[in-house]
Amino acid sequence: MSLRTEFDPIFYPKSIAVIGASANPMKFGGGFLSALQQFGYKGKIYPVNPQGTEILGLKMYPNVKDIPDPVDLAYIMVPSHIVPKVLEDCLAKGIKGAQILTAGFRETGEEEGKKLEAEIVKIAQKGIRIVGPNCFGVYCPSSGLTLLPGYDFPKESGPVAFLSQSGGYAAEICNEARAWGIRFSKVISYGNACDLNETHYLEYLAEDPETKIIAAYMEGPRDGPRFFRLVQEISKTKPIVIWKGGLTKAGSRAVSSHTASLAGEEAIWNALFRQTAAIRVSDLEELIDTVVALTHLPKPEGREVGVVSGGGGISVAASDVCELAGLSVTHFSQEIQQQLKRILPSAGTGVRNPVDVGAPIVMPDIFQHSLEITSSAPNAHSIIATQAIFYLHVLSKTLGAFFPSPDDFIQTLLDIPVNVKKECNKPIVMVLPVGSPEAVMVDAEKTRREAMSHYLNHGIPAYPTLARAAKSIANVVEYYEKADGH
Repeated sequence: MSLRTEFDPIFYPKSIAVIGASANPMKFGGGFLSALQQFGYKGKIYPVNPQGTEILGLKMYPNVKDIPDPVDLAYIMVPSHIVPKVLEDCLAKGIKGAQILTAGFRETGEEEGKKLEAEIVKIAQKGIRIVGPNCFGVYCPSSGLTLLPGYDFPKESGPVAFLSQSGGYAAEICNEARAWGIRFSKVISYGNACDLNETHYLEYLAEDPETKIIAAYMEGPRDGPRFFRLVQEISKTKPIVIWKGGLTKAGSRAVSSHTASLAGEEAIWNALFRQTAAIRVSDLEELIDTVVALTHLPKPEGREVGVVSGGGGISVAASDVCELAGLSVTHFSQEIQQQLKRILPSAGTGVRNPVDVGAPIVMPDIFQHSLEITSSAPNAHSIIATQAIFYLHVLSKTLGAFFPSPDDFIQTLLDIPVNVKKECNKPIVMVLPVGSPEAVMVDAEKTRREAMSHYLNHGIPAYPTLARAAKSIANVVEYYEKADGH
């Protein structure tokens, strides 16, 4: 059986049975059924519960076998001890896929839970594929599927797939990534992975035309050797970003009680990242930052960066941060320095790299010329530029005395990196520092976030700190180095 045939009922079902459906939105069966309807699933939905005749305008069936029509996928949200019987009913009905959201299996560490999971594994072997148990299921915008509590998740598809042993992180990344312009092909919360595990999903996503980047939160693979081989093979053509949880002793204990996975020794994971092109990240923030960079940046030609910023202290910090991230801030040639000297004030500026334009707020013509000259330097493989959008907003009243429209002034500055990017075809990353956390500065923060969205919409990653910008570029550079065999 092909991967497409196996996974179509799970990712692209034409009909769904929600077993354990409830009128109570606080229960999984109620919250999920409501979320599925609100998200806009277009196929047929069949609520299943022996108590009741109708829910949310849909006819209720006492048993899945009572549904008169064919069913592709079952969502199972009943107490754990009932799950094997329900799964047998699904098998008898001819259902090919099931997502078991119920917890209380192997992850409990109790013999009863282990026994129940072993039972559902045996049932799966008779001809039904299982996502879970102890999971949140699948989010697939192109087919109208969502996971808890995702009625308001983006409905647009995108190039990124996310695998997660944690249901919470699966939901969190869908929410968090929205603001960063990330859109998903598939998000899979697979919990205990009693049947389908990360190796099956990796094989599928490697062939999935919707998926260009694969990200994952891993606690411990069920089949380590196969997982290693797949990562080694797939990461050569599709970036794989992995956040590995549970490497510390405390983390390992937490993993055991969460999904009953083997967290693994750090030395083994170090070897995996050393011998494959997979990108290692340390938390959800870095995972999202790296995915944003992979989505938007062209392939960097090397590790050398050109930095354009305002203020000597920021310039020094940029050098340190880039070097610590694994990038190189090399000095520019005399020719590039002379070009910069001709357009920068003689006092309070620097032209060697980082380029110090003299102040956090700079006139558009100086910023544009500085960025153009920096991007033309042969030893600037990527460009980092800072903009004090927050302070521009704060000073808008002062700016109003010199410019007819402060908003137009800000927009002019925002458009400069977009225009330079079109000309230089090099990776450009913006840093938009966060300003004061005072409540009165909320409007200024809104302006900064709108600027970030403007850049993301034009294919330019924008981060709140130099460290996050530098680390993201370094991760992308390292990926291409490894994928190309360097």
